[in-house]
Amino acid sequence: MAVTNTRVDSDLIVGVKTGTKSSGADEIKNFKFSKVKIDAADDAIYAVGSKIASVIPYPVKYIQRVNDNLLLSE
Repeated sequence: MAVTNTRVDSDLIVGVKTGTKSSGADEIKNFKFSKVKIDAADDAIYAVGSKIASVIPYPVKYIQRVNDNLLLSE
């Protein structure tokens, strides 16, 4: 059985360190931007995430792209 993988949605998440927990672990806040163009290149997504991060008053821990895919049998 052949399966096709089709990307149906993509999100951009910018994670920033907002403090430190009592355990010593970083406290992270995520800024999520939905409905990112699904065929945008990873470099372009990273560039947008970097620009967004430059206006957030906390140090950036990561820039993440989350893709949702639909799997269908042929």
